[in-house]
Amino acid sequence: GGVRRGKALMRRLGMGVARAILLAVCIAVLQSCALPPSVLDHSLSIRDDNALIAEVELSLSGAAQVFLEYENPRAGKFRTALSESGTEHRISVARLRAETTYSYAIGIQDASGAAQIARRGEFRTGPLPDDLARMHRRASGRSSQPLILTNYADHFNDYIVFWDEAGEIVWYQAHEPMEGFADRREPVPVTAIEQKPNGNLIYINSWCCITEITPLGEVVRQLVAGEQAGIPHHDFVLLDDGRVLYLSHERTVFDDSANGGDAKASVLADELRIWDPESGRVEQVWDSRDFWDIASADQWNIRRIHRSALCWTHINSISLGLQGNFILSSRHRQQVISVAADLQTIEWQLGGPGSGYRFPNPNDRFYTQHDATQLPNGNILLFDNGQRRPVSEGGKYSRAIEIRLDDESRSAVKAWEHRADPDIFAPLSSGAARLGNGNTLISFGSSEEGADQPLTVLEVDPQGNELFRAEALRLDRYPNPWFLQFRAVGGIGSIMGETMLRAPAARLRIDNQQYWKAVQQQHRQQRLDRYRRLHEASVSGDLEAPLARSTFDIHLGDRALIYLKRPCDADDTQAKFFLHVFPADEGDLPTNRRQFGFENFDFLFAGRGEFLDGDCIVEALLPDYPISRIHTGQFVSDEEPQWKAEFPMSRPR
Repeated sequence: GGVRRGKALMRRLGMGVARAILLAVCIAVLQSCALPPSVLDHSLSIRDDNALIAEVELSLSGAAQVFLEYENPRAGKFRTALSESGTEHRISVARLRAETTYSYAIGIQDASGAAQIARRGEFRTGPLPDDLARMHRRASGRSSQPLILTNYADHFNDYIVFWDEAGEIVWYQAHEPMEGFADRREPVPVTAIEQKPNGNLIYINSWCCITEITPLGEVVRQLVAGEQAGIPHHDFVLLDDGRVLYLSHERTVFDDSANGGDAKASVLADELRIWDPESGRVEQVWDSRDFWDIASADQWNIRRIHRSALCWTHINSISLGLQGNFILSSRHRQQVISVAADLQTIEWQLGGPGSGYRFPNPNDRFYTQHDATQLPNGNILLFDNGQRRPVSEGGKYSRAIEIRLDDESRSAVKAWEHRADPDIFAPLSSGAARLGNGNTLISFGSSEEGADQPLTVLEVDPQGNELFRAEALRLDRYPNPWFLQFRAVGGIGSIMGETMLRAPAARLRIDNQQYWKAVQQQHRQQRLDRYRRLHEASVSGDLEAPLARSTFDIHLGDRALIYLKRPCDADDTQAKFFLHVFPADEGDLPTNRRQFGFENFDFLFAGRGEFLDGDCIVEALLPDYPISRIHTGQFVSDEEPQWKAEFPMSRPR
């Protein structure tokens, strides 16, 4: 009997286990067969502050991860980064072109990684801001870089932009004055920009700040110029530990009377400082005055900055060398310097005073250079602006040049160069960067004063073949003539973690020269028609009486001064015109001009003026604030006027 009872118990236990197993299997099957979360509601809108960023909000019936795929036949196809799991989601969509229609699909991904498309739709982006929309832009070919990061700056506006590989703007951020600089009328120009590993952008606002923003334009942190920070300018290096090594100016007073200057000259001396964004701590780690004698005349190649201080060495770039050393480019010394990793010694100097290397071929010398870097082969790559280049060495042209340093012979020899075809002269800013694939990204970031020349970015292969060209020009940038691009940056794959599923269509090869000739001709014809009407009114006596009479009669036009000389020849127009505008309220002046009481809008006749029937006429736009008086004329030299006129603004503007 005991045996029978034991067998029955075992049967009952076996059935219980079987039932438990069957129940578990059924539960697993039911779970696997359950419907995935669905989209209960969603909306998509274009941000008010950025026409190239879309925002998607959606609610799910259950927790899951989501993504968005979006495409345009010519702009490419992309997928956003996968969100965190949840039921409520907000997705920001970047890398969009202006005034372009995109189709989109919302994807839901479950815990197993399986994804399904839940909703589809379309959206259209808005227009670029007026300042960017007014730029004439032209691109051809395709860059090997998915994204190119750069900036555009003129007297009143400054934008950071991403282009896609076909040369279209796909992200922008208008730079606003930072804390402590809110009373400036014009933005503080952006120079060096880098993308951090987390996607944030960090950049220098020269003479102001170091700023970090998210891709949505939100300021994360900033270091503002002051006693602790010095005056950040031009460039920085992101160190491996997250700290920022940056160029800084220190104002000092120097007796320059022995060199024919002021007894109390204000001088900007270059330093290196390190900022720890986490702690906010700043320390000075290098000072140019410890290595060069500011009192030695042969150390000077002086240029005034904002006409308020002498800029001594004017170091405009810093980069990391092969041995942890730092490569500095000093524009005013016309020199590239290697500073040891411990920042205690200068290892070598190339070009300029005290150079440790000679140039066997004078044509290999560089002038007022920017963006010096040390390549993996030890050579130095830089952008040779070419300002003050002797005629015997080719005169005014700019190039990217790679220089090989031979320590045995102590010689510096050109290993590679690229000049645009035809030549471009970019006296300011600009850059050259060797890309990971061996190509070189070259940015001609300025044009000669008075020249309507587009800012140009090229990508060329090692043989010098042009693979990509993008150009931009603002023809309405007066009263200040400069339109600048500090340098272009490649090596960036995404803006907000998005991935490319299909590349944008490449731009066809086009005759850019013919395009720009047509643009410039149209602009000149519009100006000529306007000048001809003014000239005819002057001849007939219908033009209002001049505000002042001198070598040129000066009339008031629509937000402009009109300079008219009858008769006139080319000799009358060679000297630079000076135009000093005194506002009714000095608070309208940029901060750095208030000590002088006026704003400076000097200009050249070339590129602005016209000869009409033996007379000459040129127009100078005025700023939009109320003006009390004007001081203008032409220079014989930088200090001596050929003629001058000073007058109050006799009628309101």
